[in-house]
Amino acid sequence: MSNPNNSECDDLEEVVRAFVGEQMPWINSAVKINCDLISESKIYGDDVCEFIVDFSRRFNVDISEFRWERHTSPEGCTLLWMIFTSWRPQKHVPIRLLDLIDSARAGKWRVGETESL
Repeated sequence: MSNPNNSECDDLEEVVRAFVGEQMPWINSAVKINCDLISESKIYGDDVCEFIVDFSRRFNVDISEFRWERHTSPEGCTLLWMIFTSWRPQKHVPIRLLDLIDSARAGKWRVGETESL
């Protein structure tokens, strides 16, 4: 007999994958669950923020803890950005498919939760 929780997990993964496919149709729909979606899709800046806001609305996820600068750089590299970030190195925190699934399940942003700030 199959575990109903596994079915629920599989369904959520399929729904999140479908959402990613709608938002980023140019990436492979069979992307690995640990793949960095932002690097794979080659989006940055406002496009990342719009993706996360759309994700939040679709899956009712509280993104108040989302910090865009941990996941992407601004659109276009400005001198101000280079000066501002040069003294404070930023560690890139990937946004993986698995992270989105976990966030959708929890109802809050859980990406990079275990990363040191």
